[in-house]
Amino acid sequence: MAMRLDINWGVLSVFGVLIAGCIVAGFLAPVEAQADNGSFLDNPFFRMGGMLFMSMGGLVLWATLSNRRRAVRERTWLDAPARIIEVSETGTTVNNQPRIRLRLRVQSPVHPVCEVIHKQVVPLTALALYSAGATIMVKVNPDDPKDIMLT
Repeated sequence: MAMRLDINWGVLSVFGVLIAGCIVAGFLAPVEAQADNGSFLDNPFFRMGGMLFMSMGGLVLWATLSNRRRAVRERTWLDAPARIIEVSETGTTVNNQPRIRLRLRVQSPVHPVCEVIHKQVVPLTALALYSAGATIMVKVNPDDPKDIMLT
C-alpha cells in the first residue's frame, strides 16, 4: 500500500488561475498607484505570480521525479514474498493514518532469507492486512536485500 504521487491537475489549474490573475492585476494596476511604502503597486502582483509559478513548478517537478523513481523500482526490483513477524505502531500519524513498523522475513529469489525492519504509513482501511503471521508481497532491490518496497 505505497503512496501514489499522481499530479492533481484540478489543483494545479486553480494555481494557474491565481497566477494568471496576479499577472493580469499587475498589468491593470495604474502606473501612478503606489503602496504605503512608496513602491509601485504592480511589483507585488508580479512577485506573487512569480512565487506561485515557482512553487507550482517545484511541486510538479517533485511529483514527476517521484513517479519516475517509483516506476523504475516497480519495473526493475524483484517480487518476493515476506512473512510478517511483528507489527507495532511508531506513534506517528500522517493525515490521521498510522505509520507502522513491520519486522519481515523476506524470501528474495536472489538473496538468502533475511529479516528486514520496514516503516510505512498505512491507510486505516488496509491496517488489517498487516497482522503477524500474514504473508505479503514486496519488491526487493536486487543490489540490497534490506531495501524493500511494499506492493
